[in-house]
Amino acid sequence: MKKVTLSFTIAFMMLSCQEESIKNNDENLTNNDEQSLANSFYGKTTNSNCHFEYEGANGPDNWSGICGNDWQDCGGHSQSPINIQTRNVVENDNLEDLEFNYSNSFTRIINNGHTIQFDYSSGSTLSVNNKTYELKQFHFHTSSEHTVNGISYPMEVHLVHRDNTTGLLAVIGVFFELSNNDNPLLANFMNDLPLNEGGIYNSNFNYNALGFLDYEDEIEEYYSYSGSLTTPPCSPIVSWFVVKNRVKISRKQLLQFEALMHQNNRPIQLLNGRNIFVPES
Repeated sequence: MKKVTLSFTIAFMMLSCQEESIKNNDENLTNNDEQSLANSFYGKTTNSNCHFEYEGANGPDNWSGICGNDWQDCGGHSQSPINIQTRNVVENDNLEDLEFNYSNSFTRIINNGHTIQFDYSSGSTLSVNNKTYELKQFHFHTSSEHTVNGISYPMEVHLVHRDNTTGLLAVIGVFFELSNNDNPLLANFMNDLPLNEGGIYNSNFNYNALGFLDYEDEIEEYYSYSGSLTTPPCSPIVSWFVVKNRVKISRKQLLQFEALMHQNNRPIQLLNGRNIFVPES
């Protein structure tokens, strides 16, 4: 009888530890959507009464005016995404390699009604130009938001990092291109993507977002410019790094994302005199 009781106690403790692990992980992964990150930078609170869409009266052309003054940055002069004209890029010898120090993360997937967002466990960082940013979340857009020489890609992932001292953001953009094979990292989650707005999937399954960078912890080739969030409040607090190398996705996987997110790419914004930089070759 003591042996049975002991076995039950151990099993209960293991289950409790698993549940506590998810609970603690969830506590570290709150308020990582783009609006919350922007509000944190400006010391604001979220206006939950404002809703945006990608078409119609609440579409991109009207974002700057549908939430009072809260989203007026959407009509600003340093907006994202942009079209990257490679003939106009400027070499900058001050640009360093992108250095990634990513640890594994538990799984937390959110369908927020506009995108599929993966919150990331704390402690993973991007270092560039003597600054360090912590990876907070990543999410997807179909089709790609940035274009290169006017060419759009089927999907783009944005890895959103925050400087925990200043609150400024660094976002890595990575393009997907179609392949006959599944993307191996995304393959782990295709059956777990929440189908409905507000849906959340939590799991102790561990993965590493370096899979979107072919597990390279240092990236030399990218485009960089100063821009904004691509969704309201469109805050111009982002250093953008758009990676030149692309990753693969199968048509089946792409169609599944498209069915959930539909077309959720903001139209191309004007450069308004900004430069697009590349590291010196």
